[in-house]
Order: sequence, then C-alpha cells, then structure tokens
Amino acid sequence: MILAFISMSTIQIIWLRSSIEMKKQIFTDNVFHSLSQVAEMISRPTTGTLQLELEAISEEQAQAKASLVQPGRPSIGEGLDEAEVRMLRRFDAFQLDSLIELSLQKHGIEIPWVMAVFDRYGQPIRLSEKDDSYRSDLEITLFQTAIETLSLRLHFPSLPRHLLYTLLGQFALTGLMLSIIAWGFFSAVIGAAKNKRIDRIRRDLMNNLTHELKTPISTIGLASEALGDPDMIKDTDGTKHYIALIKEENKRLAVLVENVLQASLADSGNMQLYMQSLNAHDLIKEVLRNLAIQIRKRGGKVELRLEAPNPIMEADRIHFTNVVFNLIDNALKYSMGNPHLTISTVQATDGLELRFQDNGIGIAKEHLGKVFDRLYRVPTGNVHDVKGFGLGLSYVQTVVERHNGRIHVESELGQGSTFVLFLPQ
Repeated sequence: MILAFISMSTIQIIWLRSSIEMKKQIFTDNVFHSLSQVAEMISRPTTGTLQLELEAISEEQAQAKASLVQPGRPSIGEGLDEAEVRMLRRFDAFQLDSLIELSLQKHGIEIPWVMAVFDRYGQPIRLSEKDDSYRSDLEITLFQTAIETLSLRLHFPSLPRHLLYTLLGQFALTGLMLSIIAWGFFSAVIGAAKNKRIDRIRRDLMNNLTHELKTPISTIGLASEALGDPDMIKDTDGTKHYIALIKEENKRLAVLVENVLQASLADSGNMQLYMQSLNAHDLIKEVLRNLAIQIRKRGGKVELRLEAPNPIMEADRIHFTNVVFNLIDNALKYSMGNPHLTISTVQATDGLELRFQDNGIGIAKEHLGKVFDRLYRVPTGNVHDVKGFGLGLSYVQTVVERHNGRIHVESELGQGSTFVLFLPQ
C-alpha cells in the first residue's frame, strides 16, 4: 500500500515536471522563431536599407562609433567595423524594439523582456542603462540569434513565474490528485487499524462469552447430577443448596442473554420506548433492593444522597431500570476491595442530574473517550479478571441519548470513577 502511494505520487510529480519542460520547450521554440523572423527582415536587402548604407558611408567612421558609445560606458562600441555600423543603422531604421515586440506577440509571447546587441567579441554595443543589471543574464542567455557579425539577445526576467502561472491548473490538479491519493491511503491505514482493533475486541468478546457461558452451564450440570444421586434425597439441606445454585446460575444466564439482546436492540435502532412519569429516587432504591444480595456478598456499601426536590422524570421504566442496574453493576465489578458506591441526585435548571461515584480502579485518560464504545473494554491485564462483554455502557449511552439526555465519565486511574447522567424534565 505504501509502495502504491509512493508510486502514484512519483508519477504525478514526473507528469508535472514533464509539463513544465514541455511548456518551456514551446516557449523557447516560439522565441527562436521570433528572433529568426526579426533577423531575416533586418538582413534582407531593400531599397530603404541601401539608402541607409549610402548615408552611413558619407559619415566619418569615428563619429559613427562615438555616437554608439553609451554615456558612462566608454568601452562599449569600441572596435566596430563598417559592416557593424551599417547593421546598427538598420536596427534604428527598423525600430528594432518594436519589431521584436510585434514578432513575439505574433507567437503568443507577451511577458516583459530585455534586449541587447553584442559584437563579435561578446561585448554589448547596444544595452540601455535601465537594463544594465541584466547584462550577466544576457551574456549567458539561450535566446539569441546572429545577424552577420552581431548577436541579438533576449532575456525574460519573469520567465519562471510565467511558466508556473501557465501551469496553475495542472498544479491544482496534481495537488488534488495527491490529496485524494493521500486521503485514500490514510483512510485505508486507519480503516485497517480500526478493523484490527475490532477483530481483537471480537476475539475478546468470544473469549469472555465462552468463559461466562461455560461456567454457569457447568455448574448447573454438576448440580443436576448431584440432585440425581439417590443419596441426595435424604440430604434436605444439600438438595436446597443445589436447587438454589441452579436458580442462581440460571438467573446469571438470563442476565447474560438480556445484555446481548439489549445491545442488539440498541445497535439495530429498533429500541422502542414507552414513556411514563417515574420517580428517579424510587427507581434507584428498587434496583438496589434487587442487588442487595450481590452487594452484601462483596462486602459493599451504598451511600444515597438523593437531594433533588423534584425527582419526577419522563422515561421508559424497563430501559431506565437497566441503565441504573448497569451503572451499579459496573461500579461493583471494577471496585477495589469492598465496593463503596455513592449515588446522588441534583436538581438542575432544566432537568435532573444523577451521579454514580465508586471507589474502583479508575480509568486512564487515554481510555475515557472509548468506554461507551460498543464491545470496548478497558484493559485490566487479564481478559477474565472482570466479567463482561463491553456492551453495558454502550447500551446505557444509547438509552440516555434516546431520552434526549447525555452521559459522561469523570475518572483518574486508581481514584475511582463517577458517571454523570443528565435527563431533561
């Protein structure tokens, strides 16, 4: 995948460089055609040019040379012969600047240019003072043509910028293509990483599911075999114990199946709510009564601070009972030692706030944003240290959001966690 991305990027860059070279070659050809036309027009003998040459012969060569020397540059024009003087007069007669301008425009070239005429020794004999700063560029320019012994040369100061400007569309297209390629590449990488994480989570889910289902099934099987023993008929206490054990494990299986069904409903979007007026305080106390045996077994303690003056809310009894059950069960599972859970309610301006605070192992900062993801479980070192499938909190968030509420968690590693739930009234 990386090789494909590099290859596509390289192809785009090579294509862009080829376009620049092509544009430059077309520009160069057009300039040379223009210079060739100018040289041909000036070199072609006509009646006008013959008349100019006769006038040039009648003048003194010294005066002709002196007139060609630029002020402040006494070296320019030295060593000119009669043929060079004659050709320079032709330049004046043809108005060389205008002729070059027209020829360049004919070939579609309309960017600024600088012109100079050099003699056979490579010295400038016609170069305006304002263009003197370009002398070194004119000495090495590619754009030149010979007119007898003189050299007509052009330089385009803004040529690089002009080439880039003409290729803005291709630059934009190349940038777009590279952006699309990069986006596709990184999307594929992120997707692969996400799929890998999901596969790992699914493997953990199957491991947990197998482990959790196997334990009650094995227990029920052993208890059933024990009850089938003829000697158990005389042992009344033993029979009651095994019957209670079967009931407890059967209830555990029912809870596991219910959790999976709830998560499936939440994920499919088929969850139906039957809204009614409920007293949040009474509902919390009812769930705690149902979990009393489990809390006692763990040596836990629950502190209630139900201080909201108006605990009435519109909610679905079954689903909201499951929300409270999941939050309390989650606190018990992740507690350190004897669980200590504080449940409080606070009256907000536009709703009811419920807080479930525990003394559990806490959640590291990097996992806080993922605890409500479906199938996600905070790593605890051993997959089976804490039983569960990573479905409970995802279900809780779905139910709360379907009630137009919101939920978040506040936690630090080793400092316990607080789940804050808000429901509008």
